[in-house]
Amino acid sequence: MFKKIKKIVSQADRFFYKKFGSEKSVKVLENIKEAQIIFSYLNELGEDTKVRYVGGCVRKALSGEKIDDIDLATTITPEEVKKKLHQHNIKVIDTGLSHGTVTAILNKKKFEITTLRKDITTDGRHANVEFTEDWEQDAARRDFTINAIYADIEGRIFDPLNGTLDLKEGKIKFIGSTEERIQEDYLRILRYFRFFLQYSKNKLDPNIIKLIKKNINGLNKISNERIFVELKKIIKLENLHDLFSQEESREIILNIFPQFKNYKRIKTINSLSMDIKIKYDYCLILASLILDESNDYEYFCHKYKVSNEVKNRFKNISKNMEKLKIKKFFEEKNIKKEIYFLGKDNIIDLLLFSFCSKKGIKSSDAEKIFKYAINCKIPKFPISGDYLKSYGFESGQELGKKLKMLEEKWIQNNFSMDKRLLEKSLEKIH
Repeated sequence: MFKKIKKIVSQADRFFYKKFGSEKSVKVLENIKEAQIIFSYLNELGEDTKVRYVGGCVRKALSGEKIDDIDLATTITPEEVKKKLHQHNIKVIDTGLSHGTVTAILNKKKFEITTLRKDITTDGRHANVEFTEDWEQDAARRDFTINAIYADIEGRIFDPLNGTLDLKEGKIKFIGSTEERIQEDYLRILRYFRFFLQYSKNKLDPNIIKLIKKNINGLNKISNERIFVELKKIIKLENLHDLFSQEESREIILNIFPQFKNYKRIKTINSLSMDIKIKYDYCLILASLILDESNDYEYFCHKYKVSNEVKNRFKNISKNMEKLKIKKFFEEKNIKKEIYFLGKDNIIDLLLFSFCSKKGIKSSDAEKIFKYAINCKIPKFPISGDYLKSYGFESGQELGKKLKMLEEKWIQNNFSMDKRLLEKSLEKIH
């Protein structure tokens, strides 16, 4: 009898929700077709909701942000999730089975599905968990109230800790005891600053700052890989400069990343035109924070195991930094020459780095230089070995030297060489 009443209440709730809606819209989540399919396979018809969106995707939907990662929470065990989805030929990967997480892939979309949990023990890096069917227990173990908002496929929000109100009011609140949450996972120190930059409408909480300072050495327990992943997310934020403009946050960030001694360059980047500013990806912003005439960047790259692409871009800027001191470098003729030798991408990196690191470059001049570099076509040397052979030159080292000499003349002549000049040059080579 109780089950029948519960079913009727649930059906009535769905009817009224569809008719009158919610004050907070997660419509973008409701319309993901792949999610609709996964929800339909995991939820039993007529029963209570067994799966909900949770965390970042709900927060971003409510804030009107672009949604990249999709996390789902469920009362079903990981093995049950796998069984139900495998029955419908959906690919499932064991991405964190010991913590109750599997990843479902449908039409190239990834859904990280985690069984509701409660923490048993923690060492400041990872927690030992126990599965539960209690949504409020699962919410209580999360880090911030704005990350403990759930939504079902019909857009109904379950918000036991009033995260939607905190999101609306721009309050970044730890769940329960701030110190306990930090000590469960010290990476939350960096996450606090990321969410503060993204969503806060208030000043930094002095009590939270005090506890972060007290526990900052705990970050030594966190792998450098995890720290770097979080750092990349922070660096991509539009208002990154706010992190350094406030003394409290600046002191902490420089304690964690002492290599960021050139943080004032971020303010310069913000002063550039939008067309140029959007060209600064996380790698260039990181370069602007770290790079100088020393090779200290090598230690940072080693410590955080950055990709070869980032290392190579840093190396290009560091190796060619002396060129930026020469006024001639910024002349169109020279930029064309540098593009020919170093490649367009490398020169654009150099120019962007110079705009935030070199004093005295006007925004209008930077825009003009940058526009020229973007539109500059890479010259192609028009003379080949076969061409010289038609003039009687033989293959070998001598031919290579002659080609090199002609290439130098072609470059000196602003990448141009008419037939008369070519013939005159060939006479001198004979």
